Amino acid sequence: MLTVDTDISTARAVAARAAPSLAIIEMPGRQGVGFVVSSHGQLVTNLHVVAGAEEIHVLLADEQLLQVEQVLALDEKRDLAVLQLPVSGLESLRLDGHVHPGEGDTLFILLPAGGGMLGLMETRVQAVQVLDESLTFLELEAGLPEDASGSPVMDASGALVGVATCAFADGRPITIVIPSRYVVPLLEQQATLPLSTLALARPVASRQRQVPTHPLSLLEGCATDSVEEIALAIMQAIQLGAPAYNQGDPESCYRLYERTAERLIQERPDCPGAQAALREGLQRCTRLEGADACAWALRDTFDGLLHLIDRWLQAQAAFARLSAPRSYLQ
Repeated sequence: MLTVDTDISTARAVAARAAPSLAIIEMPGRQGVGFVVSSHGQLVTNLHVVAGAEEIHVLLADEQLLQVEQVLALDEKRDLAVLQLPVSGLESLRLDGHVHPGEGDTLFILLPAGGGMLGLMETRVQAVQVLDESLTFLELEAGLPEDASGSPVMDASGALVGVATCAFADGRPITIVIPSRYVVPLLEQQATLPLSTLALARPVASRQRQVPTHPLSLLEGCATDSVEEIALAIMQAIQLGAPAYNQGDPESCYRLYERTAERLIQERPDCPGAQAALREGLQRCTRLEGADACAWALRDTFDGLLHLIDRWLQAQAAFARLSAPRSYLQ
């Protein structure tokens, strides 16, 4: 457990509020965690926890063991699943889609600790990550056990922040939180789905972005026109590649990004810093497996350069204003 300076009474209050809603999800050969968000038996967890499961039992805090036969909703992009339990009148956590912690804020993760005991992990928000316009998530300082994915995350007031998720970035485990605001619309689904729906699920939200942060000096010596042309080429590649990826064709997306990076390296010797950043992106792909991972590696490379170019152009404009000749009254 990660220790931070939080009043013990606060931690106990958070645990007491969330404990009755916690559930252990049992499947042949593996288990995960979920939590009840409605008295009508709606259970939230990560999609990757239950993806492919042909049989699911849920052990509730009051020791009821229930068999799950229906799925209420799935969200592959955000790695979320809502299971429908065959019971009502359950204690639940109240969803609040308006909780938005920032970097450095203290959060609590409630998770099973073995032997029927519960553990409360304290941690802080390390970063707020924007994957794209449809997904923002939190990266936490603490590491989460793989079998604890799906645990509820609360703030110091006990409000539900989201779903704790064990993810991987370049082969290393990290802990992220899928915000609760993405769960709210899933609960509005009217029709249930059979359990067999999980066999086709492909969660993708547990992927962690690795967007590099470059110093302005990387573009030292580059002409403004050249920098703008690099940005335009990258944006055009994203405009074509992102739709291909979203339509289930990561191979075409990756190859387009790869060709764009290689072309810019060849055509822009006047911007050696940009060349180096693009080469690093291509080199990262050699350490990854599959077109999906490589497409995201190059998208990270592109986004890092676009962020740098935007800052660099703003700095150039500010310098031009400072350098402009001034007229003084005599």
